[in-house]
Amino acid sequence: MKRYVIALAVIAAIGAWLVLHDSSTRIYEFSGVEGPTAPTLISGAEPARVRDYERGGTNRLAVLVTDPASNWLGLVRGFKAHGIPFTMTRDPARAMGHEVVLAYPSISGRLLPAEALSGLADHVRRGGTVLTFDLAGGGLEALFGVASRHPGRGRSEIRWLDASLAPGDRLTRFNSPRAEAQVGSYGIVPTTAVRMANFDDGTAAAVCRRAGGRACILGLDLGSLTNRAMNGRSEQVSAQAVNSYDPSLDLMYRWIRDLYVEGEDTPYLIGTAPAGWQGSLILTHDIDFTRSVANAPHFAQAVRSRNQSATFFIQTRVIRDWNDDVFFNEENLEPMRETAQGMEIGSHSVSHSRSFASFPLGSGSESYPDYRPFVESFTETRDGTVLGELRVSRFLLEEVLGVEVTSFRSGYLANHPALPEALAATGYRYSSTLAANTVLTHLPYQLAHARSGNALVPVWEFPVTIEDEKPPRLGDRFDAAVDVIDDVTGHGGVATVLIHPDITGHKLEFEERLMDHYAGRLWMGSLRQFGRWWSARSLAEVDFDGDAVAVTAPETLTDLVILFPKTGGSLVLDGVRGSQRVPVARP
Repeated sequence: MKRYVIALAVIAAIGAWLVLHDSSTRIYEFSGVEGPTAPTLISGAEPARVRDYERGGTNRLAVLVTDPASNWLGLVRGFKAHGIPFTMTRDPARAMGHEVVLAYPSISGRLLPAEALSGLADHVRRGGTVLTFDLAGGGLEALFGVASRHPGRGRSEIRWLDASLAPGDRLTRFNSPRAEAQVGSYGIVPTTAVRMANFDDGTAAAVCRRAGGRACILGLDLGSLTNRAMNGRSEQVSAQAVNSYDPSLDLMYRWIRDLYVEGEDTPYLIGTAPAGWQGSLILTHDIDFTRSVANAPHFAQAVRSRNQSATFFIQTRVIRDWNDDVFFNEENLEPMRETAQGMEIGSHSVSHSRSFASFPLGSGSESYPDYRPFVESFTETRDGTVLGELRVSRFLLEEVLGVEVTSFRSGYLANHPALPEALAATGYRYSSTLAANTVLTHLPYQLAHARSGNALVPVWEFPVTIEDEKPPRLGDRFDAAVDVIDDVTGHGGVATVLIHPDITGHKLEFEERLMDHYAGRLWMGSLRQFGRWWSARSLAEVDFDGDAVAVTAPETLTDLVILFPKTGGSLVLDGVRGSQRVPVARP
């Protein structure tokens, strides 16, 4: 009995441990901390409708949706990310009120009536621009300057032929034998059309013909590819997931952007970087290892001393298991609170499990200290749920550290099919869970419910560009990282850097050098800081009629640049919320 009492005293001295199921599932308990108590409810998604995006003036690019069952919502996501103003419509007459019309996904007599087909032909002859992704009939072959097209799934690359493009901006990858599915494409046989790009089998991938205006075809379903990539379903397409520059998706949107700018008399674009900066650099850190807790304050101080902010994703490790010992406890509160000063704290889950992508969704009632996921091996975790990982980690960080948590990154960048709606339901706004080359874009974008592309959720993804675990050592590849970041930000892109502070040394030196190298050139800060800017931009409606910019902004816009490419002018919207009309000075 005496030994039993002594044992209890020892346990009390080192922290409160509770046992559940069996002796291997122990949890560190913070005194008086229980929750969250309110349940999480995930409702079914209401599919997006074309008419939801039928808005704006005639100076936008018009997307004529010829098949509402197509992946047109992928174009919504892509155009918003790239700052190309657009409107969606099923009405051919309304679409042809715009100078640049994109007929998606195809033009054919099956999808469009005869008067619409002749209207598109007249639109081009009068000087307008028409782009489609599949000319499947309708008698417009001569107008587009093509003889036929050959469908197939064996093509994997598009080589852009514009000699002015940088070498890294000439190749679009869209297929790989390693990918989960093979994407179809159409090899175009041109007659009088000019090749803009070729597939790897030598057939034309993109062609244009001038006939008053321009008639163009891109032989790949861009909406479908965009949804597939942004939903994290294009893994293995790029040669490397991170630490290299692969703008495969971006190149196609830039090509369409240029067609829009050339074909529209009064075009405008929405900037992808805050005013005054050529691009953006988001600094993030993953605290998922015991020693990282003590090292993190050194990284935070390096950022703080340069008057910057960064994000620290903290795993709420309250269970000792196969992965590691407990480190989210009273003993480590001081270094974690020191790290949090002036920094953003995000969630890095509870269990940091490799099998997170196959977890059950959960009940939505998971709470601390009853939620006890246990990592048993490299591939096995028991008692873990998606909602438990999100709810409990966020609750613990906010309750114990006294911070606001709106950003999430899963362990090992594991991407669960239900993660977008689960993030939205549990109060997150920003995610950094996918690799940039996996999603084939170097811009943030809005997530889709169930990774399906049928409905959007109010959560934005910020893909990882540079990480620290692949060889060579991070400190030995500074120049290579700078080359990648320069390529990304040279087009107004966003480079997200992921560093594990398991050591200081060359990793800390790398981050310090990076901040000093880009000081005054790139916007730098935390995921939440940039996320607020980006989400406000994404939700805003912006129109330009040649005299003024009309804005409807549900969230405050700061330092948002509106570009007028034909005049070289620009306008900065700062502190704008609600509906406003801002005059534009003529050059």
